[in-house]
Amino acid sequence: MDSQKNNLRPIMIALALLCTLIQCTSDDPEVEAEQCDCQTATVAEEKKDVDAVIVLIAGNKAPCGNQGPDRYVLSTDSKDFERAEYSIGENVLVPCDSLPAQYQKARTKVIVSYKRKKCYGAITDPDLRSNYGYYVDLTSIGIKP
Repeated sequence: MDSQKNNLRPIMIALALLCTLIQCTSDDPEVEAEQCDCQTATVAEEKKDVDAVIVLIAGNKAPCGNQGPDRYVLSTDSKDFERAEYSIGENVLVPCDSLPAQYQKARTKVIVSYKRKKCYGAITDPDLRSNYGYYVDLTSIGIKP
C-alpha cells in the first residue's frame, strides 16, 4: 500500500504543476481582462450630464498611500457630495487627462459628460491592497449651479 502511495506522489505533483501553469483564455472580449490604461482600454459606455464632486487624493504619503503627486478625480456617489471623505468603488472616475486648473479644487460640485473606459482599477491604494475607479475621457465639465 505504501509503495502505491509513493508511486502516485510524483504523478500528483506533476499534475499540480501542470494545473498551475495552464491559464484559461477566451476569445470573448467580455471575459478577457482588458489592459487598464487610458491609451489602450476601449470605451464601455458614454454618460451625459452626470452630477459629480471633485475629490483630492493627496500625494506623497509614503510609505503607504498615494506616493505620487496630488491627484484630482471625480466621485458620482451622492453621499460624497456633502462629506469630506469619499467612497471607494465604481463611483470614482479618473480623467485620462488631468482636470483643468480651474477644477482642481476639492469638494467642487460639477456636471460632467464622459466616455467611461472598459477597465476597472485606475487607482492603486497600497493601504487597501486594492484597485478602484474607472478611467474616463471627459467630453465636458462645468461647475454645478
